[in-house]
Amino acid sequence: MPAESVQQYVYFPNQGFSRVLRTNLLEDRQYQRTLADDALAENSLIVLPTGLGKTIIGSMVIAATLQERGGRALLLAPTRPLAQQHAATFSKLLDTGPVVCLTGSETPKKRARLWISSSVITATAQTAENDAKRGLVPVDLSAVIFDEAHRAVGNYAYVGFAAWLQEHCPGSRVLGLTASPGYEIEHIDEVRKNLHITKVRVRTREDPDVAPYVEKIDVDWIEVQPSEVILKCADYLTKALHAHLNALRRYGVLRDRKNDQVRIRDLNEATRQIFGRRLSGDRGPYLFQAVRRLSLAKMTMHAAATVQREGVDAFTRFIEPKFAKGRSRLDASFVNDLHVARAFKVAKRWKGPSHPKLEPLLVLLQQTGVPGKKVIVFAELRDTVDFLVDLLTRSGLRAERFVGQGSREGRKGMTQRQQQSLLQRFSAGEFPILCATSIAEEGLDIPQVDLVVFFEPVASDIRSIQRSGRTGRDAAGRVVVMTTNRSLDERYLWSGIKRERRMKRLVNKLASEAMQKSLAAPTDSTAG
Repeated sequence: MPAESVQQYVYFPNQGFSRVLRTNLLEDRQYQRTLADDALAENSLIVLPTGLGKTIIGSMVIAATLQERGGRALLLAPTRPLAQQHAATFSKLLDTGPVVCLTGSETPKKRARLWISSSVITATAQTAENDAKRGLVPVDLSAVIFDEAHRAVGNYAYVGFAAWLQEHCPGSRVLGLTASPGYEIEHIDEVRKNLHITKVRVRTREDPDVAPYVEKIDVDWIEVQPSEVILKCADYLTKALHAHLNALRRYGVLRDRKNDQVRIRDLNEATRQIFGRRLSGDRGPYLFQAVRRLSLAKMTMHAAATVQREGVDAFTRFIEPKFAKGRSRLDASFVNDLHVARAFKVAKRWKGPSHPKLEPLLVLLQQTGVPGKKVIVFAELRDTVDFLVDLLTRSGLRAERFVGQGSREGRKGMTQRQQQSLLQRFSAGEFPILCATSIAEEGLDIPQVDLVVFFEPVASDIRSIQRSGRTGRDAAGRVVVMTTNRSLDERYLWSGIKRERRMKRLVNKLASEAMQKSLAAPTDSTAG
């Protein structure tokens, strides 16, 4: 009989045996069993480093819950590929019949049938929320898992579905899984409250029961000096941005910020203030001008970041479509700005390398080009990914493009089938270098990677950890962050470092508090 069809027993101290988990396919790890048993006792958020088996813990919780309570189990994921990946994993680990994966690619009528055809279901967050509103989701859910649970804030679909779950399946066991909960306790509390979770369970790479399964990750930085063209373009764009910011102050916003202190979040907050005035009844024509200035400021800020962080090629690709026929009035105003026009003119005349990062990147990848090695190069923009793939290919390196499904300015993304096929080829070693946007940061079933390169730093602690987590799984790994001196790269770099350090301190604090509570709790021999 094939190993995959053998039913074996798994034991949880408080829940008994489960006959539906194929434990012969699992490596026995004490921390996984402990966390699963804890999660079965009460609704929990589990914080565990990437690559240490959060999905396996989820399968243990599902197996024991279905064995004890019956009903159905649901896992929610933020993306289609991730939902499908979990469905494939559950199909291997759980002997519960066919596992159904629900995404927006099926009609509501078909999904209505699929919701009741399986005891284990995976779905995208938006699909589950929409189907809950339509009354398609069965109310016998006994276990619900929120993967990448740190997303459960604001208006994200996890929040709406959790509210529906609380109303229609209040007894359902809820489990949140994440490797990167955020650097603020307020964020974790919001996630916990939104998902109706009572306890946060934490394991770090340094914990004694986890450390044997953790591989070393070396982190290095490569700093380059900005080229003359980048400095000139950035100077012109900064002048254009400051002109917009000065004008905006006349409309009563951004008065508490100096020009060099304004960030995109400040512009977003100013936009909310302007629209708030309209909602309160102010219909002054100046509001239209304020909104227009804010849009131009955001566009200019993006252009400045692009030329400094991505290079001349990405900058010109951003600007050129705004000269096309049928362009919007906003685009026309942007490119007709004297400073923007000068920056574009300087960039178009440039015949040198698009960015000083390119030479050290090539050297790094050529040095890493040992047979069997795998590399992911992350870049913020699709234009940069396309440029890098072309550059590496012309340099004799085998590289492929990995981007999201949506179209951008007439350029198509990748279909779900194309994404899956590409990852299978990458896993099989058909090519060694994957150039990817943020689509490859979170959750996808990407094999052990030897080197992860950040073409530019990211300010988000969550995204930084997700990227770094692509390596150091089954073997030691390396992360290299590329940055440009005297540029916005430095701001992003130090912001990301500070946030990641704060998150690690917070996670360690939570882990320490959990350990103290565990030691203080009465044992069976001393209780009552």
